[in-house]
Amino acid sequence: MLSSALAAAVAVGVAAAATPKPPVLSFLYSINITMSAPQDIGTTPTGSRGILPIVGGKFSGPKLSGNVTTGLDWGLTDSKGTFSPQAVYVLETTDGARIMVTESGRVPNVNLQFDTGSANYSWLNTAVAYASGGPTAAGVSLTVWQITPPNA
Repeated sequence: MLSSALAAAVAVGVAAAATPKPPVLSFLYSINITMSAPQDIGTTPTGSRGILPIVGGKFSGPKLSGNVTTGLDWGLTDSKGTFSPQAVYVLETTDGARIMVTESGRVPNVNLQFDTGSANYSWLNTAVAYASGGPTAAGVSLTVWQITPPNA
């Protein structure tokens, strides 16, 4: 009797898990990152590696805006031509807070995480964001969305 009740409970749980609610996307900001000339590392066993110094840029959104101050992208281009960014850079908000951004993924899909000591932006320390975009003449342009679990 107990095992049939457990099996029924598992079946209900599996059925509920089969149609989960999707996460919610909230617009965080648009960003234009300026890069200087890349330093070519060459073709490695995993692809073509380049070091792209991040030298500036601007970002703007409903909760934060400011400038990109510094950073580095040591991305990889695979044999199919897909670029996978691996970047760390600093956002400086208009009120003087500094936020470190860690970025990875496969273009055009990029995952971002944040790290800051600012009380005003501490909510970013647990945020995960998704960005899409692409290259520009001066660097890269992205639209960044915060990913929030449903019912959060």
